Amino acid sequence: MTALWLAVALMTGAAVFVVLGSLARRREVSADSAEADVAVYRDQIDEIARDRARGLIDDRDADSARVEVARRLIAASDRSGADAGVGQSVRRRRIAAVIALVGLPLVSLGGYAVLGSPGVPDQPLAARQKQPPDASRIADLVARVEAALAKNPNDGRGWEVIAPIYLGTGRADDAVGAYRNVIRLLGSTPDRQANLGEALFAAADGVVTEDARAAFERSVEGDAPSIKGSLYLARAAQQDGDTAGALGRLKALLDRSPQDAPYLGALREELQRLADVPTLPMPTGAEAEALKTPEQRMAKIRAMVDGLAERLAGQGGDLGEWLKLVKARATLGDTEKARAALSEARAKFSGDGRAGARLEALALGLGLEGRGA
Repeated sequence: MTALWLAVALMTGAAVFVVLGSLARRREVSADSAEADVAVYRDQIDEIARDRARGLIDDRDADSARVEVARRLIAASDRSGADAGVGQSVRRRRIAAVIALVGLPLVSLGGYAVLGSPGVPDQPLAARQKQPPDASRIADLVARVEAALAKNPNDGRGWEVIAPIYLGTGRADDAVGAYRNVIRLLGSTPDRQANLGEALFAAADGVVTEDARAAFERSVEGDAPSIKGSLYLARAAQQDGDTAGALGRLKALLDRSPQDAPYLGALREELQRLADVPTLPMPTGAEAEALKTPEQRMAKIRAMVDGLAERLAGQGGDLGEWLKLVKARATLGDTEKARAALSEARAKFSGDGRAGARLEALALGLGLEGRGA
């Protein structure tokens, strides 16, 4: 750290003296140039007088030449006098420059050394962007928008700005009111209806109410149905116990989605959520502490998955265990083994439509089948 401060001080000093030196040279050149011009013009007047005395020029030409040279002499004398008269001003400017270029850096660096935190490491932009937004700044933004809306409650754009902030900060009821105002003032669109339904879903603690379902239904009408609305309608079907209906909605959406659709990740996550796969038990306590390296932990997980596969092949198991095996194989990158386990599970539960829907949802969600498989 000491080396850094010394380097900064040296660079600052070098910059200061370069600037000051340039100012001084410019002043000296200006003064010398004005004084030389005065001397030249005085010599020219004397020469005109000598030429007239020798008869080389007449009175008219001598007078004209004398007037022109006199004009230039006066201008040069004014410059010279101005340079001399502003000497004190120049010196004051130099003093101010020294203070600005030398004093301010010293005061700034000294003040930062005392009051700042020079020992704190830097924070790269990428790291700062990952930090959660400052709650006080969000609260300030909300207060400003609310104050503006209090004065102009028919500002639809203002309601559209604040509605997602309400929803993101847990004020679901306020978000519902805001989205209703947006639709009332700016008109209904699929996205606005889906946003209203989402706010109603959040206000009901994760339940698709009748009002929310109606908003989602409106969001999928027309030529440009809302993706969000489609996802929530699938969740509503699952909520009603209609796993096959939920799968049908999600599968249709997946089939018509472009390969590079930005929502494919969310769609696949929703398919896996629909499959409702139990969590693979992980080592805990002393067993977990004994696995000190990532390689050891991965070897342990593979051993557990292989053990589950052997047990299901020999003794059989319930649907949850088969779903768990398929997902574990796919997560570990054993795609072919995952497909083999999926095929075996389908054979075992071929007579159970609900089980078949969950297995298909998992296969689509993991990319074992369907788009991109």
